[in-house]
Amino acid sequence: MADAIAYDKSDLRRIKGAFKAMDEAALDQAKVQSSALADYLGKEIQQFATTREKSAIAVQRVTDGYRVSKSSKLGELSYGFASQKFSGGATTQTLWGGLEFGSRKWKQFPIRNKLGYFIYPTLRKLQPDLIRKWEESFSEILTKWDD
Repeated sequence: MADAIAYDKSDLRRIKGAFKAMDEAALDQAKVQSSALADYLGKEIQQFATTREKSAIAVQRVTDGYRVSKSSKLGELSYGFASQKFSGGATTQTLWGGLEFGSRKWKQFPIRNKLGYFIYPTLRKLQPDLIRKWEESFSEILTKWDD
């Protein structure tokens, strides 16, 4: 398994400072690039969920209903919403956690593990590549919009 890439607090402060120094056009470009990467991740999670041997209809409903924040400069992906209802009244908002990690209380959610079932394994696998692509995109934006 590849080493996890992490930013320390000083790295995050520098990134935040870079965003504050960017003009509106550069920020818009950062949002477009980050949204594209988040959408790519969402599609990869969908694909991985379909390959799981016990992938249920509910898992597909959760992964098909992801949303990408268009206003995020960092790229945000969301799962589980009250508006995504099942015929029994449940929503993906209430089910996604049990589908991803399992439950000791609810037998319909088999115990998986602390590492997740379809969202988190895909995220961990793609994290180094996503961070590299985000950094490359951000560097291009800074170079293009730098005076």
